[in-house]
Amino acid sequence: MLSFLTLPRVSWCAASLPSPPAAAKNTLDKFQIIKLIEVTPNHGLSGESVSRVVEVTNFQLAVGENLVAKLRLWQMEINEELKKKRFKVPVHLGLGTEALVAAVSLIVRDSDSLLLTHRNAAYNLARATDPRDVVREYELSREGTAFGQLGSMNLSNPESGVVYSSSILGNNISVACGFAFGQKISGGNSITVVLTGDGALEEGAFYEGLVFAKSHDLPLILVVDNNDYSMASAISQRRCNINLELFCKSIGIDYLMLVGNDVNFYVKELEKASGRLRTNSSPMVVEVHTTLLNQHAGPTPGWPTDPMQVHLSSGLVIAEDVSDPVFVLKEKYGETTFSNIESKVFSESLRLDKK
Repeated sequence: MLSFLTLPRVSWCAASLPSPPAAAKNTLDKFQIIKLIEVTPNHGLSGESVSRVVEVTNFQLAVGENLVAKLRLWQMEINEELKKKRFKVPVHLGLGTEALVAAVSLIVRDSDSLLLTHRNAAYNLARATDPRDVVREYELSREGTAFGQLGSMNLSNPESGVVYSSSILGNNISVACGFAFGQKISGGNSITVVLTGDGALEEGAFYEGLVFAKSHDLPLILVVDNNDYSMASAISQRRCNINLELFCKSIGIDYLMLVGNDVNFYVKELEKASGRLRTNSSPMVVEVHTTLLNQHAGPTPGWPTDPMQVHLSSGLVIAEDVSDPVFVLKEKYGETTFSNIESKVFSESLRLDKK
């Protein structure tokens, strides 16, 4: 465990603008912060240590808000390039999922395994050392994340913790069980986090994977991104209702539902959940209700009369309600402060107009 006595003091709180001071930035990296708040299983910390945990956690939450805004900008920039037919592969953006993506990205440690679906663009952007490498991969450039060999739907990046991505519905759940089984055999406190969608509940691998994970008490978090749609069909058009909470209860798996797109709340809840798995290996399902604010794949709008409209020139907010994680930030900080946030985020543009 890290010694808290060696940690720098970080007094910047979540209520501040979501951009850490330069001094803090030099000391803490957004993917290292979780390491700094590791605690012993019995949480036996001194008063000073507890104070420092709170401070570092507040810094982490502000980074989460910053990451939400950056992911929105970067995805909207990619969407503009999709309109121009720049890329050689289909790209599945995740506009509307930024709170979930940021929270998952922040709780996954270097030793953990993250497995994704075909809709992995936002996660790869969040985890990449240079998000422009992801864009280069979409161009099938040798300078891309995977040297132009994987494209978009199967894009993985082991160096950033993304060990596997699959375009096959439900396929990554079985693979995730294998990773989690290996972690349990190896010992330690690493976990596996696997993303899937509501469509995977219609696949046998979903249920087989959870039964296997529970039978072996694997350190596995299965996150179900429930946006109600599988391609162009809603759940009510495809199948009967499935009560995932009751199913999990029937086989003794913990279940958590997240709604509201508050990235701070998501980080806190996912950190608590992952902490339990690290000290007491057992699988868990987290169902997160999201609204996809872009078309299934390709650009939005996808055709001249497309009712879905996404234009970078209109700003970062796409939907003026809580279905949009960026709107949630706007409501929290107010119009004036959010305008400052937007200005700062735009300064971190991918500059895709300059190859």
